[in-house]
Amino acid sequence: MKTEHLTHLTPQQLDQLMSIWLSGNLTAHPFVHTDYWHEQAPFVRAALQEAEIIIGLADDPDDRILGFIGLQANYIAGLFIRKDAQHQGIGTALLTLVKNNHQCLRLNVYIANRQAVAFYHHSGFRVLNQTIDQATNQPEYTMQWQR
Repeated sequence: MKTEHLTHLTPQQLDQLMSIWLSGNLTAHPFVHTDYWHEQAPFVRAALQEAEIIIGLADDPDDRILGFIGLQANYIAGLFIRKDAQHQGIGTALLTLVKNNHQCLRLNVYIANRQAVAFYHHSGFRVLNQTIDQATNQPEYTMQWQR
């Protein structure tokens, strides 16, 4: 896998990111109604174009996007890996790359997404607080990693 920092998303890259984002949310959050994710898609599409995006690419001629991490300053807005590319170290590699360039990172994660919570704990993040996400009425953690 290779990584690339995207500065200007092409329409094809944006479509790939959106596909990974939607599929990832539908799979990881069965406790959130699917309509919510479809309704959020236009807002996420716009936000991706403003965020700092680092992608993991397959080592193939097509340079398929395997996953991505999106940042807004020191906030991790999302880390998504294609379902067929999970458990291969891509998420860890992307997170490590971001950690190498920041002193402190924060994120929000649904408590019911136990796999993600465990991943972030394993990656050195700690829970700062617990709140309810107003949009989904789901409990979530705010987690932080600090060098």
